[in-house]
Amino acid sequence: MMSNDPLTPPDSGEEDFDGIDFTEFSVTDGTTETDPQLQIPSTIEHQNSPSQSQNNLNEFPQLLRKDILACQFSSWHTLFKKHIPKATVFKPLGEGFVKYLNSDGIFLPSDGDGAEWSSDSEHESSRITEILESETTDPPSNISTSGDNTDPQDTEQSEWSDEDSDNDLAESFPELDQKIRDIIGNYGSVMPKLNWSSPRDATWITTTNTLKCVTPNDIYLLLKASDFITHDLNHAFDNCIDNKTPLEWSQLELVLKKWIEFNPSMEFRAFVRNRSIIAISQRSSAYFDFLLPIRSLLLCLISSFFTTVLQNPESTFSLDNFVFDVYIPKPQTENPKVWLVDINPFSPTTDSLLFSWQELLHLSPTSDPELRLATAEDGIHSFSTKPFSESMVPSDVVDASIKGGVGIAEFAKKWKEMLQKQESGVEADDVGNDADDEM
Repeated sequence: MMSNDPLTPPDSGEEDFDGIDFTEFSVTDGTTETDPQLQIPSTIEHQNSPSQSQNNLNEFPQLLRKDILACQFSSWHTLFKKHIPKATVFKPLGEGFVKYLNSDGIFLPSDGDGAEWSSDSEHESSRITEILESETTDPPSNISTSGDNTDPQDTEQSEWSDEDSDNDLAESFPELDQKIRDIIGNYGSVMPKLNWSSPRDATWITTTNTLKCVTPNDIYLLLKASDFITHDLNHAFDNCIDNKTPLEWSQLELVLKKWIEFNPSMEFRAFVRNRSIIAISQRSSAYFDFLLPIRSLLLCLISSFFTTVLQNPESTFSLDNFVFDVYIPKPQTENPKVWLVDINPFSPTTDSLLFSWQELLHLSPTSDPELRLATAEDGIHSFSTKPFSESMVPSDVVDASIKGGVGIAEFAKKWKEMLQKQESGVEADDVGNDADDEM
């Protein structure tokens, strides 16, 4: 509930962090680091859907492979360990797990614990079951218009083989699965991400509509349903000018951050070009009336954090152009703390939030960058469109809608042809069965 005092933001829940003195970063290669800091979960990650980016890449600073790698979580979390969330990093993940993430469809390990929603209600459990079943029984998204002379018996055998293969993939990473269970047992609940992105475009598939995970299967479901995760796996370097090759499986990492609720009104994103902040945006598109009176304070806190932490001469973090996210739980306390949540590439795949990239690309460094806050009108619009709604329908439908009338007509034609083939197959089966009965 919002405070009646316009100068006081709603309770950030920072008291939930009392008594937490140490954070342990565990990497599966055997290294462990311990350092005092606050535990803050993150629902903030870079990543627009690639289809959303219509910017001219020539206007962006040249992006090299090393710039993208410098923004992955494992590259910077030890540099700023006093200022970042509590997390565990698994690296390498194992080839079996990466193949599982890259495989089509959503299927989960059979011996996993019940997902979070299973304890909510029978209604919610059945709803999720229906979603999973629809993923495996609906027609494939790649619609073929070529003739199909496959023997129905061979097709049935092939489908059984595919199902067995899916089950094998889901059971191919028992050691990682156990380590994930151990971390969840330690943290209580977690939020997942890969090197750069969290699966926040897939939260629609959970009953909480959040990234909160209490079982390994919660994690796998989000990762498998996310286009952002697919982007990390296969397209992270698409905008690089030197090397666009995806990461090897051994270079991929799974990050599990301890989940703790915090105040979305206190999340901000800063855009850095030529080692200077050019703009800062509120992360949420919701309107918070108490932010306007403390705009100058927030700008001062974020700018000071950038200068003293990210640009510290003793730091080896050397990117000239990047985007960083921060969380400020209680900005009006005597010694307000700014927490680093994420570092993202200065690239069209990073969400520009309340700015447009066209604006940002034409801004010059200044000692007084704009901190843009959502207006009351922005807040109204934020309720009209559900975030990442394009991720809730098949990609063929999204692609067709982008092309306009021609794309939709083409999709409808292919869909009709596919249905006709299915109907012809059913009729052929019925004729065969009738003949068998007569014999």
